[in-house]
Amino acid sequence: MGTVYLAEDPLLKRRLAIKVVRAVGEERDLALERFKREAEVSAQLNHPNIVTIYDVGEEPSLGPFLAMEYVEGQSLGRHIREGGLEIETSFGILIQAMRALRSAHRHAIIHRDVKPDNILVGEDGRVKLMDFGIAKTMAPRLTSTGEFLGSPAYSAPELLKGAEPTPSSDRYAFAVTTFELLTGQLPHPGNNVAAVITHVLHEPPVIPQGMSGDVANVFRTALAHDPDDRYETLMEFLTALLDAHGLEGPVLDRINEMFRHDDHAGDIVPLRRMRPRAAATIPAQGTGRGAAVRATSTGRATPGRPMPGYSTSSNLKIELENEGELGSTFTGPSARTTQGERQRPASEPIQPKTLIWWIVFVLIGGQLFWWLYARLTQPGS
Repeated sequence: MGTVYLAEDPLLKRRLAIKVVRAVGEERDLALERFKREAEVSAQLNHPNIVTIYDVGEEPSLGPFLAMEYVEGQSLGRHIREGGLEIETSFGILIQAMRALRSAHRHAIIHRDVKPDNILVGEDGRVKLMDFGIAKTMAPRLTSTGEFLGSPAYSAPELLKGAEPTPSSDRYAFAVTTFELLTGQLPHPGNNVAAVITHVLHEPPVIPQGMSGDVANVFRTALAHDPDDRYETLMEFLTALLDAHGLEGPVLDRINEMFRHDDHAGDIVPLRRMRPRAAATIPAQGTGRGAAVRATSTGRATPGRPMPGYSTSSNLKIELENEGELGSTFTGPSARTTQGERQRPASEPIQPKTLIWWIVFVLIGGQLFWWLYARLTQPGS
């Protein structure tokens, strides 16, 4: 029902992908509305792990179109079909996809169709989550009440029963995607859609032979039938999965380093010690989009990298609140903006000897003033 073209912007000289849907009547209008929804979501999120939308519209001869960034690579689904990936590569992909989905949830956006075919893996290793066309936001729904949208094999049981999509249902789909990436098979198999739905609703996930008991228990929790029994966050799920694999050495160190990246794929530089009169400390690449910042008084300061144009005052504690997933805390002196000025050193206390000399100087100056005043005001002077 559609085609994706590789094109070039003649003005900006950049390559882009143009998705065109060939439909008529109400289907054409619905396709255009979904393209507009995807463009709206992309504009709201503006995340490095989410495909950027450049334009959306309708061409009379082609139908609704969506112009988006072109990712040189292939879908995660194709990687799975062509053969498994190494565990380190798999975790690198999952961590980036987690950032994208977490950013959407922070903006009250439910993807509703998380699956390997909607995760693009670039040749440079950058992961892009795409296809927010059926995403649920606070805006009116694009589907009639009770209509199901998505892929049954990746859909949570509550969605198949007609419940509203939630972040938990997205996390369930993410867990199914992870299961397929690591095992090459789905946790709820079936020869047709009806068989898959029946298995999701009534059977536990099928654990493949050779999977360790610890890893199997992680997936049983992530794929629990009751949403309240699942992991509360994507980070909790991935860290439990990493621990269950029992990795050691350089591979574990590199995966842990991936977790240390913020939402904009920049390294969090370790804080270094410096002199007490340091300027304010900041993370190397920012706090990440959607992070809430709370500042409270504290009596200690952790040295760090100075921020140009800021001067110190009392100490502050800055805590990042990322839905309970990445609770990071940075401490350091609070900052007062003095843009355009050089940072002035703090004034030193006046020494007692200096104070005495100033008093003597003032007294002598006063005596000379009155002596001159008396001479000048005498008669005949």
